[in-house]
Amino acid sequence: MISLMLALVALITFVGMEFVARGMHKFVMHGVLWRVHEDHHAEKQRELEKNDLFGLLFAGVSVYLMLNGILYGNAMALSVAVGMTAYGLAYFVVHDMIIHDRHIHLRSWGMRHDPFRRLIEVHDVHHKEGEGNWGFLFVIRGLDKVPERQAR
Repeated sequence: MISLMLALVALITFVGMEFVARGMHKFVMHGVLWRVHEDHHAEKQRELEKNDLFGLLFAGVSVYLMLNGILYGNAMALSVAVGMTAYGLAYFVVHDMIIHDRHIHLRSWGMRHDPFRRLIEVHDVHHKEGEGNWGFLFVIRGLDKVPERQAR
């Protein structure tokens, strides 16, 4: 029963991280720390960007929680760390490799698969307009501006 609860905490943390990331993206990345985020909006994406520092920040929090969980037997901290780490890995693969075609360059593959295609289209609206569509892994109708389906 406890294992199920801890797995649920990790899952809730994973989903919750999307909303933490949305808030950070809107109010911090496009606000007070725009100078760190602005290279992410350059025409051509680079392998390394100042914007990657945000991922390192979240990774640092996750590592801290993981160590706290392992060294002090804090299962709740470890579960949160697992959820954060899973979100970070998903962000790296989906946002960086599929949406922005960085590192392994999977955008053309993503455009052939509807769930990823929708993410790419919604995120492209954000980069074109410079605002809105603050999310990274989920398209939320009513919250995100979803472009009309384009002919393939």
